[in-house]
Amino acid sequence: MPTFDLYTTDPGDPHWQVPATGAARFAWEYDDGRDRLLALYQKGKDKQWDGQKRIDWSLEVDPYDALGTPDEAMSLYGTPYWDKLSERDKGELRRHYASWQFSQFLHGEQGAMICAARIVESVPDLDAKFYSATQTMDEARHAEIYGRFLHEKIGMLYPIND
Repeated sequence: MPTFDLYTTDPGDPHWQVPATGAARFAWEYDDGRDRLLALYQKGKDKQWDGQKRIDWSLEVDPYDALGTPDEAMSLYGTPYWDKLSERDKGELRRHYASWQFSQFLHGEQGAMICAARIVESVPDLDAKFYSATQTMDEARHAEIYGRFLHEKIGMLYPIND
């Protein structure tokens, strides 16, 4: 199902255009005298994980209590409004809270991925590009996981907060 069908409200234009300035920097030095950064790069490659394989997506998740949130953790708990809610309404509130929270994480991870990618293009040496590319990949995995969780387990997304 397309993401736009799952948004609680119209997110507006499907693409944000963010003007960016700065020059992409190429490095033409490819020698192997770069042990410290290359060790970090290697560590990043070795420690990569695959969200398709690492997470058991077959586990059932109750979209109306995806996080197992106790009543006391809900911001309305203890108010007259909470007391008026039926159990069904409380479940719907939990679903919306989880959807809102994970949606904001998802949008933030996309922003982090874009920022990390900009670092790759702007750092001056190849080793720093290698290492920052692993961060870009890590942010991509985060966005992948939050997006999949929202699509498959919650079935609802919120647009990015103002």
